[in-house]
Amino acid sequence: MFSGCGLFTRSRRGRGDLRKRGEMGGASSRVAPAEPVGVEDAEEQLAWAEVEAATGGFSSRVVGRGGFSTVYLASLPSSRLGAVKVSCSSERLRLAFRRELDVLLSLRHPHVVRLLGYCDERDEGVLVFEYAPNGDLHERLHGAGGGNGLPWARRVAVALQVAAALEYLHEGRGDTPVIHGDVKASNVLLDADLNAKLCDFGFAHVGVAGAAAAGGGGRPSAPRAVMGSPGYVDPHLLRSGVATEKSDVYSYGVLLLELLTGKEAVCRDTGHRLTAAVGPRLAAGGEVSGVLDQRLGADYDAAEAAAVAELAMKCVSDRPELRPSMADVVRALREKTSAAGSKFDRKMMS
Repeated sequence: MFSGCGLFTRSRRGRGDLRKRGEMGGASSRVAPAEPVGVEDAEEQLAWAEVEAATGGFSSRVVGRGGFSTVYLASLPSSRLGAVKVSCSSERLRLAFRRELDVLLSLRHPHVVRLLGYCDERDEGVLVFEYAPNGDLHERLHGAGGGNGLPWARRVAVALQVAAALEYLHEGRGDTPVIHGDVKASNVLLDADLNAKLCDFGFAHVGVAGAAAAGGGGRPSAPRAVMGSPGYVDPHLLRSGVATEKSDVYSYGVLLLELLTGKEAVCRDTGHRLTAAVGPRLAAGGEVSGVLDQRLGADYDAAEAAAVAELAMKCVSDRPELRPSMADVVRALREKTSAAGSKFDRKMMS
């Protein structure tokens, strides 16, 4: 990844080392294929001194904060910018870092944020990602500087891009589906062209292929602590404690409602969930225009908005077995919205 540069050259994971990537199986015919892996694409294993140099001794601009991590802007070779995520030090977080790293090393998709390098020399795990200059979707839709948010066509494109990334996680890796576990607007980064990059795999885990479906909603992973974010968590997951692909589908449905309404998953003023606020109205056949983001004005396609609303309501069904798969979601968006025939869609289908 950083070949030919004086920085980040200590150790390289070659093709033979990328065990997970090579053994996961081919991509589904419905999803974007994994990008080809060459020597220049292998992630760098970095020295701590190299991470310090890239961030100016961790004095560079902070571009993100999580509950247990800080993200710094980094200067990479060839005048590139990167995002350096430094996790807090603890035994539990160390295990979470290793889990996230293992998942990321197995992924390659145009709408999954790209891992450029990592450092595991110290207790504070470090992940280096490509930098997304337009921030995240939550900031764009709900932030003070968001202005008019995003135009309708871009919202539909982002919806398709995130759906395609999730389809890849669920079905594009042979018999080893990955459940993201925390799909939400702030985990969708926007690059220079406002294309979506799904990020933050701290809650992600690999499902157990061939296991019996839990509640009819996809293949379950081993039971673990319920994770996710308020407003996005699958009610079935809260009841059962078991995450499946359909848990991601529910969270994605909430994201669709955000794109449609411009409202947050949980209202800051009332604490009401978006699904409870607009779900009954849409389920009862109410006009989509009544819940649509007013910032869009008349600049949207009414038929497309109705199709997105219908799809969102299917995704947030309380019964996992009634939710569509992400492959179904991608198909519906291509058939019923302007995302079909776009430059992005042609790339995905090629």
